[in-house]
Amino acid sequence: MRSLIKPISVVIALCSTMAVKADTVSELEQLVNKWLQIENQNTELNTHWLEQKSSMEQTLTLLNAEQQQLSELNQRRKKSTSELAQKREQLVTQQSKLENDQQQLNDQLARISGQLLSLQVQPPPPLLSSWKNAGDLSDSQLSTTDKLQTALKMLTLLNDFQQRISIHEMAIKHPDGQEVWVKQLYLGAAQAWFVSEDLSYVGIGFPSDLGWQWEFDPSINAEQVALGIAVQQKKHAADWVTLPILSYVNKTSKGLNNGY
Repeated sequence: MRSLIKPISVVIALCSTMAVKADTVSELEQLVNKWLQIENQNTELNTHWLEQKSSMEQTLTLLNAEQQQLSELNQRRKKSTSELAQKREQLVTQQSKLENDQQQLNDQLARISGQLLSLQVQPPPPLLSSWKNAGDLSDSQLSTTDKLQTALKMLTLLNDFQQRISIHEMAIKHPDGQEVWVKQLYLGAAQAWFVSEDLSYVGIGFPSDLGWQWEFDPSINAEQVALGIAVQQKKHAADWVTLPILSYVNKTSKGLNNGY
């Protein structure tokens, strides 16, 4: 009986051992499966990370490029702002200078215009006629440019008249009331002599505060005046001509030889 029980015990012990091993294998399989799952997850995470890393690196590269562009744009903007401020300052300075120059021009123009207007009663008739054709400085409707052009024309006409000896003809009024047609010899705009065709009337012309004055003076050599006119008109060979020069200060006359 005892011999029978012993084998049975061995069989039971073997079965128990096999059961334990089976449980261990099952646990190992579970552990392996979990490890595989974890490895798969880890692989997926690494793959996802690599994909994300590549995307983020591209994004970072783009952000860096954009930041660089923004930095360059900001630098250009600052430079442009600085240049614009500098140009604005230059324009303000130029505008201020132009306004100052304009004011100085207006002041000088007003002074010159006043002088020319005050002189309009004094120039000889031919020059006065030219001045009237140049324009009217007393016209309040004239612009600054028109006034300047008119003043320049008048000054040019005055300068031209002053630089030459000129001949004109016109009728002047004799003290007895009759009109006498005479030829006039102008020495610039400060002195003139006149003589009638028949040499019966002779005299001088000069500017005064009352305007241009003609003064008959029989003491003047009419032939000398006529000779001076003929020489100037190239109707006579060049010759010495003696004509009196009027002193406007003391109203006296003195002789002066002028070569033609």
